[in-house]
Amino acid sequence: LEQLLGDGSTATAKTVNITLHLLTGVMLAAFLSLPLSAQGVATPAALAVVFAALWLLAPLHVSTVLYVVQRMAMLAAFFSLVSLVCYLLWRRGLSAGRPRHVLLLLVAAGIVLAVLSKENGGLAVPLILLTEALWLQWRDDSGGDIPWLRRVTLLLIGGGALASLLLLAAFWGTLAEFHQGREFSLTERLLTQSRVLWDYVGQFFLPDTSRMGIYHDDVVVSRTLLQPRTTLYAMLGWVVLMTSLPLFWRHDWARRVLYGPLFFLVAHVMESSVWPLELYFEHRNYLPGVGLVVLPMCLVALAVKRWPQVRQPLLGWGLLAVVFMSLQTSSQVSIWSSRPLLMMQQVNGHPHSARANRDYASQLAAAGAAEAALMFSQRAYQASLSSQAASDEHFGDYVLRNVALACIAGQPLAPPDYRQLGETEPQRPLGQVFTMSVVIKLRQGDVCPDFDWDGFLNHLGDLYLATEDTSLASANMFSALAMLANSQQHWEHAYEYNRRHLQLMPDSVRGMLMQLHFTTALGREAEAKQYISRLQQMQRAGTLTQGERSTLALYTEK
Repeated sequence: LEQLLGDGSTATAKTVNITLHLLTGVMLAAFLSLPLSAQGVATPAALAVVFAALWLLAPLHVSTVLYVVQRMAMLAAFFSLVSLVCYLLWRRGLSAGRPRHVLLLLVAAGIVLAVLSKENGGLAVPLILLTEALWLQWRDDSGGDIPWLRRVTLLLIGGGALASLLLLAAFWGTLAEFHQGREFSLTERLLTQSRVLWDYVGQFFLPDTSRMGIYHDDVVVSRTLLQPRTTLYAMLGWVVLMTSLPLFWRHDWARRVLYGPLFFLVAHVMESSVWPLELYFEHRNYLPGVGLVVLPMCLVALAVKRWPQVRQPLLGWGLLAVVFMSLQTSSQVSIWSSRPLLMMQQVNGHPHSARANRDYASQLAAAGAAEAALMFSQRAYQASLSSQAASDEHFGDYVLRNVALACIAGQPLAPPDYRQLGETEPQRPLGQVFTMSVVIKLRQGDVCPDFDWDGFLNHLGDLYLATEDTSLASANMFSALAMLANSQQHWEHAYEYNRRHLQLMPDSVRGMLMQLHFTTALGREAEAKQYISRLQQMQRAGTLTQGERSTLALYTEK
């Protein structure tokens, strides 16, 4: 659809996201107005529009809407709201004695589409059950109970909760193992999330826009309840909320007031609980934020039902809150309209974020400010070592990043600077392939002709090729090193790097095609024929892609 609407540019993609955001706001207004209308609240549409506008204009959603890849979160939220609206429409018919069961098919379709958009779209199911139990409360239009609906809802809630607890108990060890690749354990993640969730709440109602954005790898990890001490307060806050549930359950409107906070928690249960995901992302609040507007809306609706004369003043204050949100969001949107400005804001708001410092270093390098770029690169490296929520950066990757930054800025590193690579952790000189890929593109594009490429490649050769040790790098890193050597026509080095790659991945078609290229360049005809024969066998077996067959044809068709 995006391709049909525009040219596939970033501007078009963001326009589509903004349009989707507005449509989601319309769906939210419908979702809010239906239960208000069912409870006989005066002017339900006006209240629903005001609180939907608060959600639409929340600064916390700016990074979700303008960071195009988060469309998955937006689509999941949109279809979840579709399923909720369809359920409320079905319930309205059921309460009146005229149920339209075709709406249940639309509920199911909305859930399926939500899940296909993003896995946490499946949370639409418990959210529907929560809506029934806390807001609709199994009542019909006359206020009478619908016994079968009560039984089904409580059975599904109880069964789902029990199944979840049993699964957690059965797979707790496995989940703990999944966290071994992170900088925090499963227990530490759960403790940290207790603080993070309260921070989301604060950022929604009283936004600190200087901290908003896409970089949150500087989050302090909660090691214990008292480290940091705010973890204890956060946990106590959630315990008080959950233990108040039996008290709230006795009163109809008290239950509805509790609906908003529980909606927020249930919508967070997948991404902010036991899965080994990163600790903090603003886009996780796109659907849970609905619960944060439902809470004040319930309080206003309760006040309006009891004291009708406060309706106009409360609507006025609601509109004032919308204006406040608009001003905050406007400033954020202005920042997002300029990449340099966004990078500057991110590094100022998150000075200890390794990612923010890295991206700002790249921005400075592109502007030709080599010295400043290397300074922020150093800050990124130091931040990666000190921040518990960020992965420790390999020193060799830091040096390699400096090679790339200096080249981009037009002031290449001198030999003493790049020869630092390998001084630390010589048993694994480099860690990530990504930075090496950037360096390869710079060499292939002849971006940095004044750099000592031959000396740099010889230094890499001393680090990696002095021994027959395939533990010095991953298979992908050996392949990347081969590509870099190939771009400088260091055929012998390229051959040796790729030979190690094939030792680690002997069935790699890409590796065999690369080795065919290197053996041909080195005049090793007998070895080249062996690779041709093996690749032809794979071609006859139908295991080569069209691109791989085309590459092989370059060496077989003479």
